[in-house]
Amino acid sequence: MPSGSSTDLSQQTLLAGPLPSSEQPEPNLPPEQKVVLENEFIRAEFSTHGGAIRRVSLLKHTTTEEQPVVINLGGPAPILNLKGWGGVYGIHGYQILSQSADSVTLGRELGSGLQLQRTYTLKGDYTIGLEQTVTNTGGGLQVLGPYLLDLGSQIPTYQHGAERALVGFSWQDSQGGYHTHKIHEFDPAMIPLIGIQLWSGKDVIRSKPEHTLNWVAMKNQFFVLIVDPLDQPAVQMQGTRRLFPELREKNQAIPDGVVTQLTVPGLQVDPGASVTQRFEVYAGPRENSRLIAMGEDKAAVMEFGMFSWVSRFLLWSMNLIHDVVQSYGWAIVILTIFLKAILWTPQGMANRSMKRMAAVAPLIKEIQEKYKDKPEKLNEEMIKVYKDYGVNPVGGCFPLLLQFPIFLGFYSMLQTAIELRHQSFLWITDLSQPDTIFHIPFFGYDFPVNPMPLIMAATMYWSMSVTPQPAGVDNPMIKIMKFMPILFLLFCYNFSSALSLYWTVQNLLSIVQLYVNLRLKEITLDDMKAEVAAKRLKAKALKKKKP
Repeated sequence: MPSGSSTDLSQQTLLAGPLPSSEQPEPNLPPEQKVVLENEFIRAEFSTHGGAIRRVSLLKHTTTEEQPVVINLGGPAPILNLKGWGGVYGIHGYQILSQSADSVTLGRELGSGLQLQRTYTLKGDYTIGLEQTVTNTGGGLQVLGPYLLDLGSQIPTYQHGAERALVGFSWQDSQGGYHTHKIHEFDPAMIPLIGIQLWSGKDVIRSKPEHTLNWVAMKNQFFVLIVDPLDQPAVQMQGTRRLFPELREKNQAIPDGVVTQLTVPGLQVDPGASVTQRFEVYAGPRENSRLIAMGEDKAAVMEFGMFSWVSRFLLWSMNLIHDVVQSYGWAIVILTIFLKAILWTPQGMANRSMKRMAAVAPLIKEIQEKYKDKPEKLNEEMIKVYKDYGVNPVGGCFPLLLQFPIFLGFYSMLQTAIELRHQSFLWITDLSQPDTIFHIPFFGYDFPVNPMPLIMAATMYWSMSVTPQPAGVDNPMIKIMKFMPILFLLFCYNFSSALSLYWTVQNLLSIVQLYVNLRLKEITLDDMKAEVAAKRLKAKALKKKKP
C-alpha cells in the first residue's frame, strides 16, 4: 500500500456534520462514458458519472424473458458512488485513466492538490475489487472527512407479494452480530379489516452508531450484493424505501425496493503521500456453499433462522441427490422418503398411541358423564385410567414435534435456494415459485390456481380422516389439528411449490404407514392392562437387583 496515514479521529467526530445525500449530478457534467469488464459469471458496467459500477449483469442467471438478472436495476446512483468529497452534489464526473481486460481505473481532481483514483478489478466469479487511492501533490497535510458510498438498489426478482417480503439489507457489526431489515419495515402497520393504524412507516433505517460494521449486504430472494471494507470497518449503514415506476409491468403495481448507503471513515494524507482504501464487492447468487467459502460469516445472509443447521443439512442432501438423479423435483421426493424412513419408528409409536387412546375412549366417556360436575375428580380419574392402561394422551403429537424443525428447515432453505430457480417438475415450471396453471377473475383480481398446495391440503385431510380418533375424549390438540389443512393451505398457497411438494409426499407416506398400522392386531383393554402390569413387574425386579 502507498505510504500515508489514516485519520485517528474519534467515531463521534467522524459522524459529526451533514453528509451529502442528493442524487443531483454536479453542473456541467461531461457526457457519460462506459467501460465493461466481463468474465464467464458477470458483466460489470462502469460509468464516468460517479466513477463506479452502474450495473452488474449475472450471465448464468436469467429472468423469465431469458435476459441476465441485473443487480442495481433502476438504481438512482452507481454502486460505490462516492459522496462527500466535492460539495453537495451526488454524482461527479470522472475520467478513464486506464483500462485492461480485467481492470479499469477512473479518476478526478478533488482540489487543493488532491487526486482520487479508483481502480476496479475482476477478482474471479462474482467478485469485484476496488482500490481507492487519494494522492496529495500539494505541500501541506490534507484531511478528508467521512463520506458516503451508494450501494445501489435492490428490488424483487419477481413482482408478487410473497417475494417482495424477502427484499432488504443487513450488516455484521464489529461485535459479530448479524442484523437484518426487510422492506415491510418501511410500511405503516394497520389492523386488518378495521384499518386503524398501529404505527406509521419508517422513513429510514440505520445501524447503531456505536457499532462499526465489518460488511454490509443488500438482497432479495435469490441474489445479494455484499460490500466488504477490507482495511477498516465502516461507520454506519442506512436504507430507505424507493418506488421504481420505470420498471412497472403492464397492469401491475409500481414495484418498490430498497436503496442503501454506507458511511466510511475519512482519512488524512501527508504532503507527497498517498492513502489507499480497499473494498471488495460480491454481486451474485445467495448460494450457501459459495458464501461459506467467502468467510467472515457471510453465509449469514442466507437467513436460515433458528434451525439453520437443519436447513444447511437439507440443502446439502438435496444437492447430493440431485447430482445423481439430475432432477430437483425427484431429489425432493427422494429426500422426503429418506426423512420419512428416519421418522418411521416414532410415527409408528404415535399411531399405536392413538389406537390405545381409541381403546380407552369408552372408559373416558363414562368418567366424563359420571363426574361432569366434579372437575377435580374427573381429572383424577382420567389420569388414573391413562396410568392403568399405559396411555399418553399427547403421544400422537410427538412425531409432529419432530417434523416441526424439519418443516421449518425446509421452509427457510427453500426461501432462498437458488438451485430450485427455473427447475421444472411434472406440471411445475419453477420449483422456487407457486405452480400457477391459470387465473380466475374474481372481483377485479386474477386469483391464481395453484394445484400443489391444494393437493397438499387434500392429503393432509385424508391423513387425518384415516387416523384413529378417540371418540368422546375432549382433547384440545385434536380440535386444533382439524384446522391444520386450512392453515397449511393458507401458509403455502403463494409460496414455493417445492415446499408443497415436500409436504404432499410426506402426507402420502404417512397415509401408507397409517394403513399398515391399521392392519396390525387390534389392541384390547385386557392386553393394555397386562402390558402395563408386565412393565411394572419388570421395573420392580430391576429395582431389587440394584445393590
